Amino acid sequence: MNWTALLIIIGVAIGILIRFSGYNLNMNRPKKNPERPFPQQWRNLLVQYVAFYNRLNPLDKSKFEKRVHIFLLNVQIVGVDTEVTHLDRILVASGAIIPIFGFDSWHYSNLEVVEIHPDKFLIPNTDQYANGLVGWGKMEGKVKLSRKALVEGFYNNNDQKNVAIHEFVHVLDMQDGKIDGKMAKVIQEIDLKPWLQIIHTKMKAIQTGNSSIRDYASTSNAEFLAVISEFFFENPDKLEREHPDLYRMLDHFYNPKTRPKPQPKSKQGNPPKDRFKGPSNNNGPREVKSALVN
Repeated sequence: MNWTALLIIIGVAIGILIRFSGYNLNMNRPKKNPERPFPQQWRNLLVQYVAFYNRLNPLDKSKFEKRVHIFLLNVQIVGVDTEVTHLDRILVASGAIIPIFGFDSWHYSNLEVVEIHPDKFLIPNTDQYANGLVGWGKMEGKVKLSRKALVEGFYNNNDQKNVAIHEFVHVLDMQDGKIDGKMAKVIQEIDLKPWLQIIHTKMKAIQTGNSSIRDYASTSNAEFLAVISEFFFENPDKLEREHPDLYRMLDHFYNPKTRPKPQPKSKQGNPPKDRFKGPSNNNGPREVKSALVN
């Protein structure tokens, strides 16, 4: 092969890599950004219904408002046998932003539509009903929510239930193409084994009736992640008291800014064994926890 042909091949390869990289970056850029100030009516609804928002400092409240605004500009919210209200929009957007609030540049770039149903709805091709559903196959890019469950999730801040947060954690989990509880775009490889081990341990406790975690969490790894995330965002102090190992892991996953720098491997090449064993930080709440109501 002569040098000219080799240079052409290298040039084409670099071009493909640049194009692919640009595509990946564009996936995390919202198509539309706000051109007007955040409406006061929406802010009033956040104050009235979203405890997460009310515990933020002024700077982070502005950040939260902007991300809610971006979500509503880029994701269509439609009613099925009902009219969509401003409250519906704000609660849906809040439930979407809360799980990714620690990820500044992340947006739901592959989500197109959120359907609002008055109450429980029939799961397609089954005889079962649900309060929330993340679409797959022909329904990919769509989330379905029950309005009744949506409102109840923000009304009661102590029942460890929030259908919007639950379903959007599934969407976050799905970013690698699978809903499997591994959140491959969030959970680092070094953390995956201890995460799966603790899921297994906690599921056993749930199944024997020795856990404060909702029974539904024992259904699968994906449902465990979604249920325990509801617990984490809604009642972090209780989670920290009763399941400190789980709390530290979730705090680590959902707060990438607070992650410690990677520690050097030991001489044997093994990572430190006490990655999640140390005491929790009692000097002050981290970013997400500071936004929560006990």
